[in-house]
Amino acid sequence: MPRQKEKEVTLFSSVIIAILIAVVAAAIGGFEVWWINQPPPSSLSSTLLDINTATVRELTTLSGIDQATAEKIVTERPYNRTDDLVGKNIIPQATYDKIKDQIVAKQK
Repeated sequence: MPRQKEKEVTLFSSVIIAILIAVVAAAIGGFEVWWINQPPPSSLSSTLLDINTATVRELTTLSGIDQATAEKIVTERPYNRTDDLVGKNIIPQATYDKIKDQIVAKQK
């Protein structure tokens, strides 16, 4: 009987250790992914988004730009100036006023 009890304790301990290893690995993996995907703090304020090359996903990070608007921005390219977004009736002036300091329209 003591031998059976010893096997059960060993099995239980092994299961607990495996669960702890899995939890720690997931936590470390999640931390690394979060850490890698974050831009350096200095580049957050200095980076301007080029409306002629930005992806739909990048454009949706701008205030007031949803998925449909971002897709329209992409399909109506190229832009000579950032205010072409208002001139081509893609976004309203109020939205443009919110994002105008965050975008550029670079030419090739």
